[in-house]
Amino acid sequence: MSSRQHFLKLAMGVTLASACGVHAAADPNFHVYLAFGQSNMEGVAPAEAKDQTAHPRYKVLSPVTCSQMSDGKNVSRTQNQWAPAVAPIVRCDTHLSILDWFGRNLADSLPSSITIGVVPVAVGGTAITGFIENEAASYYKTQPTWMQQFAANYGSNPYTRLVATAKIAQQSGVIKGILFHQGETDAGPGTWGDKVKSIYEKLLVDLGLNARDVPFLAGEVYNNPSKNSAIGALSKSIPTAYVISANGLTIGTYANNQGVHFSADSYREFGKRYAQQMLKLLKMSSVDHSGRATTFSAGEFIVYDAKGTRMGGFNATDLASMEVGWSGLSKTLPNGIYWVRNAATGSALKFVTGI
Repeated sequence: MSSRQHFLKLAMGVTLASACGVHAAADPNFHVYLAFGQSNMEGVAPAEAKDQTAHPRYKVLSPVTCSQMSDGKNVSRTQNQWAPAVAPIVRCDTHLSILDWFGRNLADSLPSSITIGVVPVAVGGTAITGFIENEAASYYKTQPTWMQQFAANYGSNPYTRLVATAKIAQQSGVIKGILFHQGETDAGPGTWGDKVKSIYEKLLVDLGLNARDVPFLAGEVYNNPSKNSAIGALSKSIPTAYVISANGLTIGTYANNQGVHFSADSYREFGKRYAQQMLKLLKMSSVDHSGRATTFSAGEFIVYDAKGTRMGGFNATDLASMEVGWSGLSKTLPNGIYWVRNAATGSALKFVTGI
């Protein structure tokens, strides 16, 4: 099946499901990513021709209906319909963002049978409170008119819109991760990290997801050690969180960069970094367990955390089984995702503690 035929099949599935009042069967080869945040997730850098050329295996499920000119191109989107993911991805009035080259790079790194879909909701300038479902309405009422207008695209409750759109996406594909970029406004000591964690956990519950299957990728902001320290701490409070470095990225020279908005090349690089991290996680989660009976019965085993750091090891030959060795070692480890790898064969099994 060609990429175009695959996309048409997905689109027809959603249309028929809506018409008949039933859910189409989700395609396991359609990988969906939720994305939320503020202006750098929206995208501020002017897009170029290469950003507006569709990738055959990268789609966006629009959270809004809109139509207008953006960076010299007329853009039209219909809420809750899949469309090619080309800049601007988030809304018709946004520009090049982290998401553009996240999906392109990820699709190019995966088999041609895999299609990538993204569900984006972002509000420039918002504090994290704007994504707390029961606080959003009162929060936006106190904000500048321009931010209220951004939020109004999502019914003034971005979280509710994200969940509603994600549920429609689940009719077509499988949610594989959540991308996050927010913090220029309010990341720092205090309750910001707790709020981010609670939003992530609520998304998992509201969408029927398991944390071990849906990692949380959080990007650093430009050149702000204090805020990046708070963002970095997310990987400690959320076992399935991974921080994407902004080291070496630059801000744009275009109007409205405000000292925090990345250049076009940096948006492309940042998206690539998100994709590279996700690709590592996808490769780890697809380890073949078919030979478990023979591969994991004895031998030397090395234990790594989800970031590839060696955490210890044991020799199953001296124990009743590999599980016994893991059970003993796991009591000394923090909660999180771990890989127990056979030192001789390289085969690995995933274990999760405390989730």
